Amino acid sequence: MFKNEVAQLDAVASILCIESSMTTSAIVDSVGNALHSNFAEFPDQEYTKQEKITLDKLGAAGGFS
Repeated sequence: MFKNEVAQLDAVASILCIESSMTTSAIVDSVGNALHSNFAEFPDQEYTKQEKITLDKLGAAGGFS
């Protein structure tokens, strides 16, 4: 999907994809192994939680501009 602007959701999703593929990760290690996980019952709430964790660990708690 092509867009002229990158949204915060795009940036966070990209970070989570890269971090999930790494053997060890400072951001998503608390979540566990992506290969041995189940889909969240409430994915929007799960994303919000992961977004907060990611932004907090990156020191961007106010979000990106």
